[in-house]
Amino acid sequence: MKRILAGWDGLDPALAWLLRINLIALTAATTLLGAAYLAGFKHTAVEIDLGVMVVSIVLMLVTPPLCRRYGASAAIAGLALSSLLFAFGGTWATPNLAPLTALLTMFPLLVGFPYLSRRWITALMVVAVVGSASVAALGEWRRTTALNELWWVNAIVIASSLPAGVGVVVFLVRDAYTRLRDQSTQLVESRTRIVEVADAARRSLERDLHDGAQQRLLAMSVTIERARKELEAGRHEGATTLLGQLAADNREILVELRELARGIYPPLLTERGLVAALQSTARRSTVPVTLDVADFERPSRQVEAAAYFCILEALTNAAKHAGASEVLVSVRGLPHLSFTVSDNGSGFDQALVDAGGLLGMEARMEAAGGRLRLETAPGWGTTVHGEFPPLDSVG
Repeated sequence: MKRILAGWDGLDPALAWLLRINLIALTAATTLLGAAYLAGFKHTAVEIDLGVMVVSIVLMLVTPPLCRRYGASAAIAGLALSSLLFAFGGTWATPNLAPLTALLTMFPLLVGFPYLSRRWITALMVVAVVGSASVAALGEWRRTTALNELWWVNAIVIASSLPAGVGVVVFLVRDAYTRLRDQSTQLVESRTRIVEVADAARRSLERDLHDGAQQRLLAMSVTIERARKELEAGRHEGATTLLGQLAADNREILVELRELARGIYPPLLTERGLVAALQSTARRSTVPVTLDVADFERPSRQVEAAAYFCILEALTNAAKHAGASEVLVSVRGLPHLSFTVSDNGSGFDQALVDAGGLLGMEARMEAAGGRLRLETAPGWGTTVHGEFPPLDSVG
């Protein structure tokens, strides 16, 4: 079963957990109703509900492989089909279930709201409104032409189905509350991180300017003064040599300032996108970089910038601190944008290292809706994983 459901592992943990809860509840209800049927409560209404539940479970089990390519959209589409089938089939067999089954048509909308694009949400709104109204109308119609008039048949079906539906709704409400509380906590933490990252960036920029361009400009001013004295003394050859040195120093400063500006925000990232910017960065890297890109679609500017600067930070750490001799950068565009930066360096113990750079990377990823994961150990190299929501839900 773990292998069958493995496709859900790439989804948001809260969504994957909720899908599993729904599958467990549906399976439990099917088992309970099946046991009642085998115990002798054999009736057409029970048989219809059993068939509906089994097909609903099959629909849920079809979604994990599709999630590997289409992400949350496939999972919630399967959930919507399963809920609609359960709602209409259950209402047809047992009209007394109409209040519960009408609510089930809204379940996919509540689950999918944080994960889907506006187009998907609009479609699920239509499904919820039209579906609930249709289920209510079907329930009223079936009350007068029900398959049975025996109270115990309705009682058995409702007793078997109601706990599963109520359980899923309870878990959904609890998950929504937990998510809201966690987001509130993350918001406070992210504000603190943003201030810390901004201060660190300013200090780094000031240090680069002071240790680089500023020192070179100071040296050039000394060379200019020497060239002036050479001219005043009539030593034109010496002055010419010094002016040539000034020209070379000026070119070096321009290159250094361009590199500094490119590190702040490279024009290539804006003009041609993430892949072109990474290709340029890989060519300039002091450590050999292998770039592996597949199924790439250009995302939003915010996501693109977050991915680029996190990869750049990982490459910088590999070159400066890890002692790596090679780095592999993998970028995948489907089912959602993700990247991996792996080096063969020395690795490190996360508990013993200042987390400033990692906090900055995490803050960038979280601001764009992404997640970052670090895998490292002394002597085992370092791997940085990053992933973002599906492209159609970004922005």
